[in-house]
Amino acid sequence: MTYGEKWYVGEEIFSSILLSAVNSWIANHYTPQGQLNVDLDLWKSREYGKIKASIYGFTSDLHNLAINYCLLNETIENLEVNKHKTRLYVGLLLENYFTNIRSLYDFLFHLIKICLTDTQLKSFPGKDSLNNLISFSKKANNEDKLPLRVRQFLFDIQPYLEEIRTIRDAIIHKGKEIVITKKGDEILIRIPKSGLYSNDTIFPNILNCKETDYNMKDYLREMTISLFKNSEDLGLVILSELFEKGKFNWNIHSITNYCMEDFTKFMLKQEKTFG
Repeated sequence: MTYGEKWYVGEEIFSSILLSAVNSWIANHYTPQGQLNVDLDLWKSREYGKIKASIYGFTSDLHNLAINYCLLNETIENLEVNKHKTRLYVGLLLENYFTNIRSLYDFLFHLIKICLTDTQLKSFPGKDSLNNLISFSKKANNEDKLPLRVRQFLFDIQPYLEEIRTIRDAIIHKGKEIVITKKGDEILIRIPKSGLYSNDTIFPNILNCKETDYNMKDYLREMTISLFKNSEDLGLVILSELFEKGKFNWNIHSITNYCMEDFTKFMLKQEKTFG
């Protein structure tokens, strides 16, 4: 992780408003040794601990997403592995990728707490579920229990949560497998709804195309970019709320690893890899 007065923009660096907001929050409340720098009531210190753990978990899963992409890419390009094993490996890596995206969304539940008042934090739902929090935010008598910006954010991300939950539930809870086919230079993916040889799919049509077999690269990119847009929107919400509440010292943060350059090129459509 890097931080400083300005972002270094490069393909090997992932710069993020959300990472900047949440890591600056840690710097404002914790010592470099990981200890709280002020005495807090027990309930609040526990909540802060959950927030900090979620920040580290979110960051780790961002790294995992980049690593998973690179491994997926290199598995497809490795001609030394026979095609039957390649298909099995790719299927597993795709499952990991989608569940990883869902995990990243789940961590946002605790990150929202950063911008709440003590009163709002005490009334925050105990169940670690964004869907539960969305339901909570829609109740008329809960309007003052969450900032308006947070309630709007939750309303905006609901369709994206439904999309990734549909995929995650099909894979994890229903035991559905991703069917992988190749058409020319394209790799296509589908999760059959009614049967292996059916012409339907469980995958949400986020690409707005007529076919039920989706281009794997385009599908992963679209879902990942949506995740990043939503997480950055939350970063702006957190910063706006914190700045309104008083002085907040913040630095800009980025992450990097040996897979980040390939991952960034993939997001920017600059890579020359699989279809």
